[in-house]
Amino acid sequence: MVPEAVETEGHQVRLDALLAQPDVLRVAFQPIVHLASCATIAYEGLARFPAPSELTPAQWFSTARRLGRGLDLEYAALRAVVAAARGIPIDCPVAVNLSPTAALDESIQEFLLAQDRRLVVEITEHEPFPDGLAAGLTRLREHGIGLAVDDAGAGYASFTQLLRLRPDFIKIDGELIADIDNDPAKRAIATALTSLGVEMNATMVAEAVETAGQLQALIHLGIEYGQGYHLGMPKSLDKQ
Repeated sequence: MVPEAVETEGHQVRLDALLAQPDVLRVAFQPIVHLASCATIAYEGLARFPAPSELTPAQWFSTARRLGRGLDLEYAALRAVVAAARGIPIDCPVAVNLSPTAALDESIQEFLLAQDRRLVVEITEHEPFPDGLAAGLTRLREHGIGLAVDDAGAGYASFTQLLRLRPDFIKIDGELIADIDNDPAKRAIATALTSLGVEMNATMVAEAVETAGQLQALIHLGIEYGQGYHLGMPKSLDKQ
């Protein structure tokens, strides 16, 4: 058996074992804060996988998609995040990451609609946004579930997609935030995204804020909210 096949078989076995016992998933919550005051206004729930693992969370999800189990893993992670979020006040929004395919899945939508807390569906950029995505999310939004677009300014989260989706939150990609205090071109892109957000009445959130210089540059640009290691590390609730 070639090495690639052995590796794939090993990942398949571990993935099947994890999905058979999804309670082994752990969840960390990273605060989303008001930049000027550093007050927490929401959290993003992040699935964490059992150790030891040579795969990052992103690699776990990409491997699951490659093996045809992507939707199963996203649903398991979603349930884990919602269960762990019981320790957060129900009026404090919690963002859950979903691919476009998962966000349109009927079972996942029914699960989201059954929750009694404030949730925000954060659309990830693992795949292109289908033309019917905005219409497919209408029912969720009508029931008060917010919509965020992750990694705006990179990947599939283009200006055109933002116009189609009209999200409640636009999260500026961390690659644009890196060195934004020293790079006029990055500031120009962030300014353009922010102007679009204002016109759409969307809340702007800067991702991967890791330095005081970035924080001050973002405040100067008029971006009100952010998340990143400089503002708060992802932590499980029992370590808050």
